[in-house]
Amino acid sequence: MTDAPPVAGVAGGDLPAPRLGDPSAPVTVVGAGWSGLAAAVALCDRGLPVRLIDSAPQAGGRARGLTLVLAGRPVQLDNGQHLLVGAYHDSLALARRVGMAPDALRRLPMRLVATDGLRLSAPPLPAPLHLAAGLLGARGLTWADRWALLRCLGGLRLRGWPAPPRGSTVAQWLLAQRQPEALRRRFWVPLCVAMLNTPAPQACATTFVRVLRDTLGAPRGDSDFLLAAHSLDEVLPAPAIAHLQMRGAQVSLRTTARGLRMLPEGAGWSVDTGEGELRASSVILAVPAPAQARLVAGLPDAQAGAIAARLAGIDHEPIATLYLAWPAELSSPVPALCMLTEDPARGAHGQWFFDRGEQQGLRLAAVVVSAAAEAAHSREALAEGIVAQLRAQLALPAPLDTRLVVERRATLRCTPDRPRVHANAVDSLTLPWPGLWLAGEQAWPDYPGTLEAAVRSGLAAAAAAASRLGAPPSSARVPA
Repeated sequence: MTDAPPVAGVAGGDLPAPRLGDPSAPVTVVGAGWSGLAAAVALCDRGLPVRLIDSAPQAGGRARGLTLVLAGRPVQLDNGQHLLVGAYHDSLALARRVGMAPDALRRLPMRLVATDGLRLSAPPLPAPLHLAAGLLGARGLTWADRWALLRCLGGLRLRGWPAPPRGSTVAQWLLAQRQPEALRRRFWVPLCVAMLNTPAPQACATTFVRVLRDTLGAPRGDSDFLLAAHSLDEVLPAPAIAHLQMRGAQVSLRTTARGLRMLPEGAGWSVDTGEGELRASSVILAVPAPAQARLVAGLPDAQAGAIAARLAGIDHEPIATLYLAWPAELSSPVPALCMLTEDPARGAHGQWFFDRGEQQGLRLAAVVVSAAAEAAHSREALAEGIVAQLRAQLALPAPLDTRLVVERRATLRCTPDRPRVHANAVDSLTLPWPGLWLAGEQAWPDYPGTLEAAVRSGLAAAAAAASRLGAPPSSARVPA
């Protein structure tokens, strides 16, 4: 994985910044997901006028709150179950910065509990002793498996977390690390799918090792699990929108960017919304790759087609979340977080179980199926199979009601050959349009498609735009 290219218009960049237009024109951020929110907050806090637009009726993108009716009662959940980890430093810092309530997230020390008997937890010891003790004390694994895990992770740490061979997949890397078949099946493969939302035979080994380094190989708290106490809206989207509006930013939801136009003589940009044109000093496209491709395809330059084609070539994987509701007085014990045993041949596609607490007299839970392209073909069969899986593996009774939420383009497919997108470049193609920047989970190539990748990309694009416009330096950390 190469370093990000120099950003145009910033010291060390390779394109001169043209004459800037009206300094009072706002920076327009297209997309109010976590990436766009991060960019807008960072720009606003540096004193720049900001306009944030999104075609959706609410902010948050794919990680937004959702009201569902279960057993005839409205409950507040999310558009798919999300799990944050302690290593999401920029996401957590941003949430605190905009006023997230202290109890909006539940922090759980890293503890893997699986229905097949696997138990792995990290005791309260300083790193890396916490991980070594956790691996040696793991239950449900043979001593040979424990030693293989310790040898692999300990060896990576001692060698400075070296990158796997270029182009290798997680499946190939696990074989090279001499990980036993049972350990691959029970631990590594589920971990890969959970982290990268991509099956191990296709998943990028370099990205996988980087995520391992930043979680299991980092200070103990970085591997903690963080769950929204109620809804992800309370973690970032709602407080971020309030933060922006209090500081004078223009927030326009239900507003779609249909086209972009460069104004003559470096005077800025015009964003066509179908109902009028919005003047902008700079534009940050914090939208999914297909929308970025559509918007840049019509711009003037011989490279526009090639850049759009690479953005359009980013593949995606779906994630399915089945929400379940039981009576609040459910007598069966419910784990806070549990790894389920997949058995697709029997319709048992569930991978992770999450306790979502009580609302409206209901006990709620979520079951996640990542990389769910095959499983989601029949929604009814998927739901029925998971209900039977929970009955068999967790002894849970039939629920009162279920609702299946499928995000068809949940995250990018994290393969070794995916296009690498940066704030001002796609692969080796530097954006030839001064004042236009890219953000979104796909624009932070060090990571898979995660909320942290989205936030970091938004902060990086905002830093580049602010520097070009001559904004005063920020005290906030800019992701490197």
